[in-house]
Amino acid sequence: MKEFHIPVLKKEAIEFLNIKENGIYIDATTGGGGHLCGLFEVEKRINVLAFDQDIEAIKYAKERCKAFEKNIIFVNKNFSYLYSALILNRIDNIDGIIFDLGISNHQIKTKTRGFSYSLNHKLDMRMNKNGNISAYEVVNYYPEQELGRVIHKYGEERYWKSITKKIIEARNINPVITTFDLKHLIEEVVPKNNSVKSLSRVFQAIRIEVNHELDSLKKGLESAIKALNKGGRIVVISYHSLEDRIVKQFFRYESLKCICPPQFPRCICDKEQRLKIITKHPREPSGDEILRNQKARSAKLRVAERC
Repeated sequence: MKEFHIPVLKKEAIEFLNIKENGIYIDATTGGGGHLCGLFEVEKRINVLAFDQDIEAIKYAKERCKAFEKNIIFVNKNFSYLYSALILNRIDNIDGIIFDLGISNHQIKTKTRGFSYSLNHKLDMRMNKNGNISAYEVVNYYPEQELGRVIHKYGEERYWKSITKKIIEARNINPVITTFDLKHLIEEVVPKNNSVKSLSRVFQAIRIEVNHELDSLKKGLESAIKALNKGGRIVVISYHSLEDRIVKQFFRYESLKCICPPQFPRCICDKEQRLKIITKHPREPSGDEILRNQKARSAKLRVAERC
């Protein structure tokens, strides 16, 4: 394997962390270790907790960042377990954290992982192979209303009603077993000129549901803000509007000093400002980076600092 995952906005993300000597940092989504190794390229005298729920990612990152193994604690968990992992490792506070959300190149390109509509295999999409629910269960056993909710809410798919109905009709005859089974059902009910976008959205929606991605993001952000030292930074790279919206709203709320209605004569809410927004507008990859890595085209980077 030449490259497990190509990190996006690597230089910018690491610069925004303001890495300092002897600091403690978290790579919440280790992937292939691109950002992780990058931290040590800036400062070798740091310690890092590296999270990933995909054991294949952990194995690859361990080998890639072997030169810094004494300074890394690998955690084979989703970052929603962040605070628990800090307690278990007797770490009180951290100096920065980076979230590189979404899916890795390796997961997409590995046929047996069942993530891609371009590769035919049994529907799976579990980032953690030991997860209880796979894409197969979502597609074949979710009630029609719940399946429609997933495709509509997480895929923001225009043809969600037609797609949901088609899946239900098909599975009542035979199970929808493979990625191509699902792909062909979608293609039957959406216009040809819209099929690629619809396929991407539906597969994304099911993947988000299988891995509880949005709920995990909310928990991870909340845990991060509790653990950060004053001046410590949260760097988040997102790849679709649902993720970016959660990050944007979280940063905005935590940057407020008061949430009382404007007509109140004085503040009674006791709201604590916990963050200062560093990036007024999200940073995006350069044209050159997008040419090198097409997956980077939708990336947005946001940064906030602990008050």
